[in-house]
Parts: sequence; structure tokens; C-alpha cells
Amino acid sequence: MGNTYFFSAFGTFGNPNGFRQSYFLGGNAEIAKNIRTFDLKTDAVKLFPGSRIYGIRIEPAGSSSLISYVVYTFAKEQNSQRGGTFIGSSLIFVDKVAPEGLVINVLDEFHQHLEDRNVADGTITINHSDKFSIDKPKDFDKINLNLRQIENLGTTQSGNNYLMVYMENRSSQLQSLLSRATGLLSIYDMIYFTDNREVAEFVQQKGIFKIVDENGFDREIQKSDEEKSRLVSNCIQELEQEKENLKEDRKTIINDIEKQIAHNERKHQENEKKIIESKEGIVTINQEFDQYAANIDELVKKLKSDGKVEFIRKQHLERRKVFADKIRLTKDIGTVSSIGASSWMNQSHSRPRLGNSLEDFNRENESYSHKETRLNGYKIAFWSLLLLLTTGAVCYIMFFDGGKIIGFPED
Repeated sequence: MGNTYFFSAFGTFGNPNGFRQSYFLGGNAEIAKNIRTFDLKTDAVKLFPGSRIYGIRIEPAGSSSLISYVVYTFAKEQNSQRGGTFIGSSLIFVDKVAPEGLVINVLDEFHQHLEDRNVADGTITINHSDKFSIDKPKDFDKINLNLRQIENLGTTQSGNNYLMVYMENRSSQLQSLLSRATGLLSIYDMIYFTDNREVAEFVQQKGIFKIVDENGFDREIQKSDEEKSRLVSNCIQELEQEKENLKEDRKTIINDIEKQIAHNERKHQENEKKIIESKEGIVTINQEFDQYAANIDELVKKLKSDGKVEFIRKQHLERRKVFADKIRLTKDIGTVSSIGASSWMNQSHSRPRLGNSLEDFNRENESYSHKETRLNGYKIAFWSLLLLLTTGAVCYIMFFDGGKIIGFPED
């Protein structure tokens, strides 16, 4: 219970502390560090004596979601005449909520005790929220018996987008407005409610927060519902289109595997075990496609019934990953055999080292001709040298004999 719901009490304390908030009756430091302050943007909204503002917001806290119900009332700071100051309380839930009527009663009782113990003559009597004196509301433990899981509210905003709702009668309208407001918390950072005309006129005059009456709030709900319906419709169309695409994907994959099997049977008859595994892979793929298609049908039914797009998308993405992994692993049954197919397909692209092709024959002839040319060169050089030596020897014999020219007598 202590970490499922708890209170925050806060206020404006003037110099030197300014706005401060503290936590009571549960919570822990790990959760508290994720909670944004409940301070008001005083340039956009202002509390007046006797006025009251309620608020609701949702925010992430690690893997959890926090939903906070808040109430503000006017209170002056010590030694200050600054306007718009306040004291406030928030009932914070972690991943769960309780009925709005019970929440309002417990929150109002806690806040009433907070004012009674810490405000005198309209002025906060302490200088820090840590010094607040509080009382436990009588129905605080009753909340634990009425908790329910927070429904998927989508992605929370963080763009300073706020809505103020002016209600004519707080006691009769607040519970209904709070229960319906959760559908808008994926659009607005925080939604405020007030029955004080001065507060409403100030917000309208400043024009920073969007302000609507109850009819305008209904239109906001309607627009949100229409957008959710559009998202549901788009998601259904995407899923149905994916189911249609499964037919071609199934056909393509099975055809590829059958071709691979045929090739294996032609080229690798000794690999019967792998061929059998590939055939069994077709059965597995058919089963996976059928199961995946059936899963899509189930998701479409869920979307049509409750319209939880984000939750369905998350389920679908997880199932799609499992499906893709199984298909990939099943297809890999034939991967070893496809090596043979690749070799077979690429065989015409590889050049044998020794072959009988015309190109090989020409290369060999070119090599032989080159060798023959080199051999003929050596022969020519040899015979030329031999002829030169012979000619030289003959000339020597004919014309010289002991240093004299042969054939001419001495004088």
C-alpha cells in the first residue's frame, strides 16, 4: 500500500524557499525523484481568496505510470502580499487508481486537515513543506480495497499543453469530469477544473491555457474519441493489409524452398536428410503463417472491442518478431543446401584452371607461339655467330701468314 498510493503536500512559502512539495503516508525516494512539481504557472492561472482548483495528470516513473489528483486553495505567504499564492495536496497513485468519488473524498479530507493545521488567518504558518502537520484521512486504507489497474493511456505529453475546465457546480460535476478526463491525458500535460468565475476569467484573459466550459469539455472528449477511432481503424487496415501480404510472402517463400529442394534432389541425392528437413520446413512455415494470420484476426477483434491501440501495437510487434525469427530459422533449414545451388548457379561464372574451351585453347596456343618465337630467336643468334667466326678464320688463313699477306712474293 505504501508504494501504491500516497500524498504530496505543497505550497508557496515566500523567501527564501519559494515553492516546495513533500510526500506523506507512503511513497519512496526512487518514485519521488520522477514526480514533477505541482507548482502553478502564475502567469497563466491565479488563485483568489475562497477559490479552489482541482487537477489531474499522468506521468512516467521508470517502468511505472503515476496518476495524480490535485487540489489547490488560496493561502498567503508569511510577510508577503503577493497574489496568487496557495497551499495544495495531491493523492498520487502508482500504476493503479481508485473510484473518483472515493479519491475526491479522501483528497478533500486530507487537504482540509492540511489547512486547519498549517494555515492561520489565511496565511501559511510554516516556511517549508517538510514542516507540514498532516492527518491521515479516515478512508485512506479503504482505497487499497478499491484499486484497479490504470488502463493504457498512451504517450504522455511534455509540451506545456494545459486545459482548464470551468464547471458551474463542483459538487455535482467534478466526479464525472475527472472520470472522463483520463481519456484526454495523452493530449494534455495536466487538466484543471474550477467553479470559481474569477479564476476562469483570469485564465481566459491571459490566454496561455486553453479554457472550456462543460460543453467544450464534451467536444474535447469527442475529438479525442474520434482520433482514437481513426487510430483503431488505421491499425486494423494495416493488420488486414499485412494479412493479405502474407499470401504472396507464403507463396514466394514456399516456391523458393521447393526450388531449393528440387536442386538438392538433382545435385545432392546423397543429402536426403537435409532434403527431408527442408520439406518439413514447409509444414512449419504453413503453420507459422496460419498461426500469425489467426493472431492478427484476434488483435483486430480486440481493437474493435476495446480500441487499445498502443497495447495492441505492442502485442503485435512482439508477436511479429517471434514470427519473423521462426520463419528465418525455418528458412535456414535449406541454407546448407543452398550452397550447392549457389555453386550450381555460379558454375558458369567460374573459369576452370584446365579446360577444353576455345579460350583455353587460344591461351595455350599463345603460350606455345611465344615459346616458339623465343626458341627461333636463339637459333638465329647461334647460327649468325657461327658464320661470323667461320668467315673470320678463312680470312685470316687467306691473307696472313706470319705477319705477311699470302699470295704475294717478296722483293
